[in-house]
Amino acid sequence: MHTTDTIKKYKIFSGEDWANIVFDEHTLIEMYAKNVTFHCTEIQGSLVLRGEECRFPELKLITGNLSIDAKNCELPKLETVERHFTMHCHTVMNSLKQVRGNFKCIVDTTFKNLETIGGCISVKNATVNTRNGKLLKTRDVILVQYQFQADLLLKDGIFDINILGDNITIPHQEIRGKITIVGRNVSFPNLEFVQGTLRIRSEYHIGHKFTHHFPFLKKLIGNLKFENTGVSFPVLQETSGSIHMENGSYVTFPALEKSGNIMLNGRSRGSFPVLTDINGNFIYNGSEKCELNALRYVKGVFNTYNAVAPNIAEVGDLIIHETDRFEHLQKVNGKIQFLYNVNPETCFKSLEYLGEWGDSRMNGLKFPALKCINNYLYGTYDGFEHIAKNVYFKINNNLHLTKDHFIISRTSFPYIFQEKRYPLRKLVGILKLRHSSFQNFETREYERQWESYTTPFFKQVLDKIESLWMEVEPMKYEKFFKAEDRNFKLFCFSYYGVGNLMEKLEAQKINEKEIEVTYQEYDENGNAKLIRKVNRYEVHEVENRKLGVFIWGRRAEYSYAVKCYCPSTEKEHWLWIEEGYKGDALTAIASTFRIHSNLIPYIKCLKRQGDLLICELKEKITPTGEIRPLTASEYFNLLRAET
Repeated sequence: MHTTDTIKKYKIFSGEDWANIVFDEHTLIEMYAKNVTFHCTEIQGSLVLRGEECRFPELKLITGNLSIDAKNCELPKLETVERHFTMHCHTVMNSLKQVRGNFKCIVDTTFKNLETIGGCISVKNATVNTRNGKLLKTRDVILVQYQFQADLLLKDGIFDINILGDNITIPHQEIRGKITIVGRNVSFPNLEFVQGTLRIRSEYHIGHKFTHHFPFLKKLIGNLKFENTGVSFPVLQETSGSIHMENGSYVTFPALEKSGNIMLNGRSRGSFPVLTDINGNFIYNGSEKCELNALRYVKGVFNTYNAVAPNIAEVGDLIIHETDRFEHLQKVNGKIQFLYNVNPETCFKSLEYLGEWGDSRMNGLKFPALKCINNYLYGTYDGFEHIAKNVYFKINNNLHLTKDHFIISRTSFPYIFQEKRYPLRKLVGILKLRHSSFQNFETREYERQWESYTTPFFKQVLDKIESLWMEVEPMKYEKFFKAEDRNFKLFCFSYYGVGNLMEKLEAQKINEKEIEVTYQEYDENGNAKLIRKVNRYEVHEVENRKLGVFIWGRRAEYSYAVKCYCPSTEKEHWLWIEEGYKGDALTAIASTFRIHSNLIPYIKCLKRQGDLLICELKEKITPTGEIRPLTASEYFNLLRAET
């Protein structure tokens, strides 16, 4: 199986954890220890400080990034950060001289020895002073129209440059900043390293045809963008950013092995004969075939349109346009998607691992070597439940379950994974807001409202809910009301009950009406009789800011509910209503009953049990036409039973 260099992440909670670190350029250290001193002079890799009062009294060099997210840390001798620097809290850093990458600081501070910043500068709402004075948000772009202007560039290569003139030579070996090239015949005869964006564009109709020279550029940390131009990078081996081509560009990378995103649009083409790793997405919209014979790994989306990658072994998401053969593909970490028609002849003979599966339209595909699926939506491929780590069941349009987790989302599978997952015991706490027992949940909700599955895998879910029922307490109002997840909060509201919510938030009554209604009842012998009762309905409003839920629209300042009293039990019942029905309580309750308009003349009677609405027709009619709410007159003239 193909492998790539991955980040080695260490979470440090004590001095003992620190002793186990193996440093290299791919190391990321997250420091959670508090009030601890660590002794070292150099850190190979990146450092994130999240524990207060950490001290590094001898540290002088960090070869990666530095992010300071905790108060009162001390790095008194730190001189150099080789990559990006971010400072969110005050820190003792009296010796810092240079940051070779981007610089971001959001607190007022002074770096009395800081001389050099190689990347972009961000000092949002903060005053930052350095050795050379107050630090501005960004630096000026140097315009180069003539060669003498290029000769005056800083020797350290730290600048942003826009080359407008023709026949310009830039002598630097390293440049840390943004480079934009518009002129023709621009040469970088010594350039080996760039940290920043390199953009080449032509304002001429015919474009630049290989007039720029980068004979020794080996590494670029940043993005490459080309517009209407042709260029070659004969020895460039690695770029961490994206490669983006537009407007008929043609760029060759004969030595490039690793890249970030690659996007080729607008008749653009690229040559990547030895490219093995794409640490991002590959999207090609050209009319000619793009040969990627050495490509083995794509971290993100691999769009196969006009792309030939016979040796691809691992991808994130796979988008297929036509019949393809993936002879060596072993791992799809995300999902498989056919952009047009699914072709069952597509070859996946070596595929062993699949991240997500939830599309029944592709159940004709064959996976003879498949061993594991991470997330599988039950019912979309026969037998996959036996090799899936997580079998998901769609309960309704808002809820997906496994035996361990649940997700609240109205998006389709597998896009539900963009939402937060919650443990199943939290779902039980929510269910208990409405149901007094597991049996009550079974009869009142599961049997009536949940999608039914007969598989033993779903029985495991129900058994887990039942086993947790006696352990878990109903969720506290304060706990879900303060939740940041809007979907989760609204889901909890639906179980907490409209009436409880209105009372808790001190909703105001804005309208009430009574009406005499004729009900049909039966005596002990089954004989029908008509009785008359007086029903009372009220409309209440609550400010949406109290709900803690943002609703689009300038007028959406309030939410509304109608309260009705049950004639048989004398209990009150609440239902949400739309704003348009708030003005009349009788119209409000009638608006909660909606039906196809062609059925209304054939309604014999209506029966209501809380949210459950039963419509008895005079004869069998096929529903057609618009669905509309009943008027108050229609509703109460037809209502014959209510509990």
